[in-house]
Amino acid sequence: MNVTCRIPEGAGYRMARVLVDRDESPFEAKEVDMMGLRQAPLGEVLFEDCRVPQANVCPDSGDTAKLLTITWLANRPTVGLMAVHLAQRAFDLAREYAGVRKQFGKAIGAFQLIQHDLAEIETAVVTSRLACYNALAALDRGERANGLSAMAKRYAVDACDRAIQLAMRIHGGMGLSRELGLEQMARDVRTLAIPDGTPGILTLIQGREITGFDGFRPA
Repeated sequence: MNVTCRIPEGAGYRMARVLVDRDESPFEAKEVDMMGLRQAPLGEVLFEDCRVPQANVCPDSGDTAKLLTITWLANRPTVGLMAVHLAQRAFDLAREYAGVRKQFGKAIGAFQLIQHDLAEIETAVVTSRLACYNALAALDRGERANGLSAMAKRYAVDACDRAIQLAMRIHGGMGLSRELGLEQMARDVRTLAIPDGTPGILTLIQGREITGFDGFRPA
């Protein structure tokens, strides 16, 4: 297992990558059951009295923390695009259903409030996708994208969560069924709010980039 951690150096600590071999450094690992995103298992690892040989510390030039940051900056809009994909699927289902489901003698897509909800879903999908592409494009250009990356993930997941809720509402009772799959999308998109930064910390990262003040570390 490749573990990123802090190790002693001089009078303080530094970030480092360490290879932990269970045969020589025993640890416990177990899968954690989740409400959503069940196709990507979450694991819990317990290092109790786990000693790793010095030789297992991966050589680096002191850039581990920087590499972690760059990884997060790319992962965040990528996770946002996962939410966009779910919302796009929900939109496609809702649009199709609105054209075939009839009430009071006409397709429900002819009703103003259904059109409003469909417009809201489409807007969430398009704006979320563009926000994520914008952050990734900034990274490709070598720009500082800390705020853009945080904004993209936080906005995309929240907007697409709302979009899927609206799609479920358009489907009425069928929106709650396991048969249709919308309930799985609703669970999966909620789970995406956690990896690579929760909405709270992403808000503070974006706020720091806007103001220049760090709101989550002592002055």
